[in-house]
Amino acid sequence: MPRPVHIKAVLLLASTMTVLAGAIIAPSLPGMNQHFGGDAEVAVQLVLTMPALMITLFSPAMGYLADRFGRRNLLLVALLIYGLAGLSGFLIDRVDVLILSRAILGMAVAGIISISTTLIGDYFAPGERARFLGLQGSFMALGGVVFLNLGGALADWSWRGPFLVYIAGLLLLPYARSVLYEPDKADDQDAVPGRDTTAEPFPWGRVILAYSLGLLSMAMFYMVPAQLPFLLTERHEVSGTAIGLALSTTPMAAALVSFSYGRIKPWLTVSTLYVVGFVLVTLGFSIVGFATSYALTLVGVALAGLGFGIFLPNTNVWLMRITPAAYRGRVFGGSSSAIFLGQFLSPLVVAPVAMVLGSLRDVYLAAAAMCLLMAVIMAVLGATWLRHDDPRTPAGNHND
Repeated sequence: MPRPVHIKAVLLLASTMTVLAGAIIAPSLPGMNQHFGGDAEVAVQLVLTMPALMITLFSPAMGYLADRFGRRNLLLVALLIYGLAGLSGFLIDRVDVLILSRAILGMAVAGIISISTTLIGDYFAPGERARFLGLQGSFMALGGVVFLNLGGALADWSWRGPFLVYIAGLLLLPYARSVLYEPDKADDQDAVPGRDTTAEPFPWGRVILAYSLGLLSMAMFYMVPAQLPFLLTERHEVSGTAIGLALSTTPMAAALVSFSYGRIKPWLTVSTLYVVGFVLVTLGFSIVGFATSYALTLVGVALAGLGFGIFLPNTNVWLMRITPAAYRGRVFGGSSSAIFLGQFLSPLVVAPVAMVLGSLRDVYLAAAAMCLLMAVIMAVLGATWLRHDDPRTPAGNHND
């Protein structure tokens, strides 16, 4: 295989490591709680959520280090720490030490997700970026489905079983070391030919808007795994298998759209794609809120998943277009932080909102209304403030 294929394989596999960090051990939580004692429930929940918190806190620092000292070697160190910290969970027999190992794992994931996305911008020309970022989003969405099921199978053997999967980081390390190279910082493959980004002020307003959209979209996305099981059990008599099918429908639909993003992008601007994404989530969450049957709920989460599949590659494509290469690591470190902060905050925000509104049904309808408002806002911004960021390109022109 030609060298670019190996590079793409490494970056895609590294991206799935970030999903594996949390999803793989989720099925182990009941067994873990039983092993450490019933009074350790809160601590056991921290075992699951600690990586997301560390990713939120340390992604900006990892991005800065990548810009300051280089991408390749930092990514290799992150993969090494990831494998060792993840595998240690198989041997640890104290919940406080296990939480510490998960914190170290989260720091490593912060490096992996920030640097792997940064390298996509460093290695690939604009048109290929859009296609590859869509493929990355698809891999990450499908990874969530695969790892949840793999974790469940290993958890049936032992609650420690899923921790063995973290050996993947150590197995990927020699492959990554042989394939990846340090990009030339002077080579800024800017999406707009002839534009000297070094002479322009840093686009703070646009970057903060992109971060906000990433945080909001991830908070909405996590309403499905965190809240849908409770909504289904309130309305219908459903089995665990039926709940699992409903939960997997969203990432599967998201993976389908992310995979096709590179084909869609040449026809539409970034702001237009945000509008499409928010409209799809509006329709999906509205159906979930009004659904009177399990089948109709599946239709709703599938539609929402189609919208969610647009957001991650679209945000990354936009950030790569507007960010000078010298700042790319820091910008994508901040983006990773915003995305995982949305994941971390989602259940914390939904709980009080549900108390005020009175039901999860109304929470989904309120979220649909918010997404409709965001669609209108992005349509207005696309026609005004952002109109020159991403001119529409015809099919066959593969600029971002």
